[in-house]
Amino acid sequence: MPKPPRPKSQYGRLTALASGHHLATLTGQRVIEQGGSLVDAMVATSAMLTVTLPHAGSLGGCGVLLVYDAASHQVQVLNGTGRAPAATPVAELASAGLPRYGVRAAVTPTLARLWARAHERFGRLPWAQLLAPAIAAASAGIGTSEELARNLMQADPKLAEQPGFTDAFHRNGQPLAAGQPMRQPQLAEVLQAIARQGEAGFYTGWVARSLAAFCAEHGGWLGQDDLSQAQADWWESWSTHYAGRQVHVAPPNSAGVLMLRQLNLRAAAGAAQNDPAHDVLRAVAVLQRYRARLGDPARRRLMPGDFELGERHIGSGPIDTSATRLTPADATGFVAMDVDGNAVALLQSVFQPLGSGAVDPGTGVLLNNRMAEFRAEPGLPNSVQPNARPAHTLSPWIVVHGNRAELAAISPGGIGQTTGGLQLASGALESEATLGELAGRPRWSFNDAGEVLLEAGMDAAVAPTLRAHGLTVQEDAGQQLHFGSVKAVRAHPHGGLEAVADLRRQAHAVAW
Repeated sequence: MPKPPRPKSQYGRLTALASGHHLATLTGQRVIEQGGSLVDAMVATSAMLTVTLPHAGSLGGCGVLLVYDAASHQVQVLNGTGRAPAATPVAELASAGLPRYGVRAAVTPTLARLWARAHERFGRLPWAQLLAPAIAAASAGIGTSEELARNLMQADPKLAEQPGFTDAFHRNGQPLAAGQPMRQPQLAEVLQAIARQGEAGFYTGWVARSLAAFCAEHGGWLGQDDLSQAQADWWESWSTHYAGRQVHVAPPNSAGVLMLRQLNLRAAAGAAQNDPAHDVLRAVAVLQRYRARLGDPARRRLMPGDFELGERHIGSGPIDTSATRLTPADATGFVAMDVDGNAVALLQSVFQPLGSGAVDPGTGVLLNNRMAEFRAEPGLPNSVQPNARPAHTLSPWIVVHGNRAELAAISPGGIGQTTGGLQLASGALESEATLGELAGRPRWSFNDAGEVLLEAGMDAAVAPTLRAHGLTVQEDAGQQLHFGSVKAVRAHPHGGLEAVADLRRQAHAVAW
């Protein structure tokens, strides 16, 4: 396999943006130039991503947002993760297992609720102006992205069996190909409803009725009451001290704390052990010890102490690779920073590529399959339960230095977001390398068997060291979904702003 492609950093003085698709990034840029805030740009960009990359971040999914507000010097977290439907049959799932495909796999969609809560606090421009580009793209059509086409070609055949899937993503009996026109007129109507009515346009009225009827027709549990009661909540961030900065993440149910614990252990180890092999071993220890503790804090209040956040050591024991299994997952998102020191980092997702596979023909909305993130066994922190949020892989992060945001980043890729975040954050905060150089460095990750994956170009000493500790290693690995795709912006040490879009997946960055 060739080495990962080396993206170039973009530099500017006023604003830096990056997202998972060029049309989305350019939409965010136009919103800023029209006088919008970074959150306005987030809403417009996120809406465009639902049109351009529906397999990763449709309106049927959810999101997590971090905002650094330069006026208050605070990082604020908006948890827009969905809850299991109220009618979820826990006893049935304990014996039958959790659904991965179809309408039963969906938690309540909450992305539009996240837009609304963010906009009411930080927005400036009207909904109609923010959603107009996405409406036009859905109505007139766009060229199918390579990213969507690749996922369709690699999709599990069971996805094509789900209601509405082939009508949405096939033409003339074949999956959409890269560059093939893709129109989404029903989705355009949904976005128009939101543009006119705000969040009510999605969670009440004809859109909610259509989604609930679609789920009921195919044996699902998601109903109109679930939609009307969907929430996105402002929370305080969790953070840790690293390299003279504070690194902020969303608290559980997000997995972001697992990245913070890896940073704790790396800081304690010192320069002699700050190499990829030791990072992998520390990640294994963190995932084994803490991953199963993640769950909905509404069921049991979770505190930083539950994850020993800030501790410089961790207990040792035999390696259990079941804890390091990385289920292939997909997401997309948006990061931005301005000259005043404000920053946003958004991740939105339907969980695994193409989510549940179920597409409501009345709305064009692809539903997520986040029910698969629960555990079917009762009595665990993440056991499935009506109205509960599952443990969640979405883990955006923001680094603060003094009274301004210094770095904001996302890296789609399931639980690998926490290990990818460690690799980018440690490199950015410990060296003078550009974001482009850091995004292009060979990366390590895990796969769904718990094996260690090393990209081409990794130091030759890493694999033997890991094998000596009993780990199974694949060298020159090329599974893109396991390695994520960094989108990052930062205040450059020499002044101005820097942005990068990792080329492992489709992405686009701009700074001016």
